[in-house]
Amino acid sequence: MRCDQCGQSVRGESVRTATRVLCARCGERFLGAAAGLTAGGGVPEAVSTAGWLERIRRLRRRDSR
Repeated sequence: MRCDQCGQSVRGESVRTATRVLCARCGERFLGAAAGLTAGGGVPEAVSTAGWLERIRRLRRRDSR
């Protein structure tokens, strides 16, 4: 299976949206953007929240190794 966003092979668990199947990295960005919009922000807040969530999860993965 391939990620509908970046085209890379999906290894492990995928993130399913209403219309797409995403790899973990693209799924994190999507969920972060959705959280930013849901919190009442516009596009700039959605982009900011997506980047923030991606960095936090990357740090947590690095610390768990």
